[in-house]
Amino acid sequence: MDKILIIDDEEDIRIALKRVLSREGYQIELSESASDAVKRIESGELFSLVISDILMSGMSGIDFTKFIAEKNINLPVILITGNPNLSSAEAAIRYHAYEYISKPVDRTQLLSVVKRALEVKNQKDSDLEKLMLSEKLEKALRTQNLDLNRQNAAILNATSDAVITINHKLIIVSANKASFDMFRFNSPLDLIGQNVRILFTENKMQKYMSQVSNVLSQEPNKSTLQLSDVTLQRSDSSTFLADIAICSYSLDGDSFYTGVIRDVTQKKLMVEQLIHSERRAFLSVVAASIGHEINNSLTAIQGFVEMASRENADLMLKDRALKVTLNQTEKLRALTSNLLQLGKSVKSNTEKTEVLNLNSEISSVLQVFKETAKLKYCQIKREDSTERIPIRMNSDQFALLLSNILLNAADATNNIGTIEIKAYIQSKRGHLIVTDDGEGMSQETLDKIYEPYFTTKELGKGTGLGMFVVKQIVENFEIELQIDSTPGKGSKFHFIFPEVSES
Repeated sequence: MDKILIIDDEEDIRIALKRVLSREGYQIELSESASDAVKRIESGELFSLVISDILMSGMSGIDFTKFIAEKNINLPVILITGNPNLSSAEAAIRYHAYEYISKPVDRTQLLSVVKRALEVKNQKDSDLEKLMLSEKLEKALRTQNLDLNRQNAAILNATSDAVITINHKLIIVSANKASFDMFRFNSPLDLIGQNVRILFTENKMQKYMSQVSNVLSQEPNKSTLQLSDVTLQRSDSSTFLADIAICSYSLDGDSFYTGVIRDVTQKKLMVEQLIHSERRAFLSVVAASIGHEINNSLTAIQGFVEMASRENADLMLKDRALKVTLNQTEKLRALTSNLLQLGKSVKSNTEKTEVLNLNSEISSVLQVFKETAKLKYCQIKREDSTERIPIRMNSDQFALLLSNILLNAADATNNIGTIEIKAYIQSKRGHLIVTDDGEGMSQETLDKIYEPYFTTKELGKGTGLGMFVVKQIVENFEIELQIDSTPGKGSKFHFIFPEVSES
């Protein structure tokens, strides 16, 4: 409810005005003097409107209006006078009285002026409230922005990565503390304000600047660039390797580009040292494994040759020595073949291919194993077939492929199991399936089966090269290999050869 203060030294007029305004629902307060009204306002009492007589004993209505104007209070004052004159009207205007009314007061006129005065007062209060709220928000945003800038500065200066910003003219406009340390600049002025070219070596300048220019040509806020192993130059002309991430953005209509630079020199050295250490450890294991394989074969050969060379050696002993020698020689030959296969390029064998009969090639490999007694304790199941199954391959490579599979199958069955070999043609493609009833392989072993030098055998009983060589051969000749293995139930290797054209 709007609260109106009526000031007049005549009680009858005060009561008459109160009666008129109270009927309209306004809350009315009365004061018999302007000085009393001033005290009430200074004490903090709030009013929406003041209606005051001009001529009163003591402080006049004009003086009261002047007080309100000097205090800059949003409180409209309606002045009423029984003796209107030019002087009092000019004073009312000078001190921003809302309205100047002559006595006797017309009721309709009074209510109209009061209504308009209250509307103006309420509008000013609303505008003032919005202004104050806006100022508070602006102050809060300034404080927040200042805090954010301080936080960003703290973060930028805390990181060990250099953070450098350039404008569209390639001029460095800002850099964090790590930038000066990384590039060894004694003063910020030695870096800020310089062209970004100062960071690149002369021989790499054209390469990297073309990449930077590519970012600058893109639309801001939509372009990022990652550069790895970039050669950068310090102020003392020394160089280092760095990874750089560059982003672009627009600020106040200008385009800027910020790069985060990380020195990776030490990381590269650590990686190289780690690779060197792993390579040495790896070669030590490989050398030990291959050395055991060779020593075992040579020891067996030497032992039986020495026994067969004695004067009392019988024919049976000499025959056994010959078989052992052939067996171990074949083992060394297979090891040598695997080692030599590692040094060949991926496509080195494709130029020497010919159309072979899969059944004939299988028979040739099994004949070699039979003559060397390599699988004499294993039961080989294979149905003899005269069917011609054409495959395009290299005969030596096929022998190496099948030999590795058969040797692994024999080891998986402890050389006493059953190995089944099946060959057929389907949809013009040759198929070869080798199945054993050995110990089988876990999923973990299957995941690593093609890794060079990975083996589940004891040291000296396997080099881990067999399946790696098999993988290299099937890739060389575009052969599809499917492996199905279950621990405790054995393994199946299914080779599917490419279709051979009639030509």
